[in-house]
Amino acid sequence: MPYLKFQHLKNSRKLFLPIILILFFSLFWVNTALAEIEWEITKTITLDETPKDIVNSKDDKAYILCSKNILIYSLKENKITGKVPVKKNFSQIALSTDGESLLLTEEKTKELTIIKITSIFDIEIGESPIIGNKDAPVDMVAFLDYQCPYCAKIYPTLEELLKKYPKEVKVVIKHYPLRMHKFAKKASLAALAASKQDKYADLTKILIENYRNLNDDTIKKYAQESGVDMEKFEKAYNDASLQKIISQDMRTGGKVGVRGVPALFLNGRRVKNRSVDALSKMIEEELKKGKK
Repeated sequence: MPYLKFQHLKNSRKLFLPIILILFFSLFWVNTALAEIEWEITKTITLDETPKDIVNSKDDKAYILCSKNILIYSLKENKITGKVPVKKNFSQIALSTDGESLLLTEEKTKELTIIKITSIFDIEIGESPIIGNKDAPVDMVAFLDYQCPYCAKIYPTLEELLKKYPKEVKVVIKHYPLRMHKFAKKASLAALAASKQDKYADLTKILIENYRNLNDDTIKKYAQESGVDMEKFEKAYNDASLQKIISQDMRTGGKVGVRGVPALFLNGRRVKNRSVDALSKMIEEELKKGKK
């Protein structure tokens, strides 16, 4: 009898396990089946050429391979913003991991062609104060945070370039205060307020050099050291229009893909190598273009 009971229990377990599994998967399947997908066509664009292949980039662009051109489609603007002419009959397109090169393959010839791509952004100076020669042909736009240690390290490089190219280069600071830095925005407001008295460069230099010590009291102290009339400074500091300049700078940074500071753009080209030699080379190349 004990043997029979054991066998009965063993057989029950064998039956019980499949039932549990069936119930589990049936519940899972029911939940999955109940999920709904909503979709809608937001836009349809008629292209001038027949598309063969497409690849997306991290900066919200799509490169559409066609027979004669690679069309560049902006996902933010919802339109074709440019094109790259191609002479060969490419069949596929891919993007390098760093996002700087397009890889094109040709089936018949078994060839791989690599095209380097550089985005050139149209960054308006707007109401941003200019440091250096206002008529300089080369714009060095710098997205900075006055409490950022890396911004403090790059600023002397910008000063060195201004000394090296006093007529050819101007520096435009776009204010990009990070939330983690409590006094960065207040420092930006102070610098912009000082610009009303032509003391923007003076106060910017002092603030960046003392980025570790910024607070409400020291910002006013540094403003006074820059030589501003404090009564006029206080009035300008509380002007709402300065807040709008910072907000616009932040929006501009978002449009050109700024994810952190410092971020430098030389005549719209993003700077990766920030050494004086590399930047000087870029400046010389831009000046040569102007002479052609």
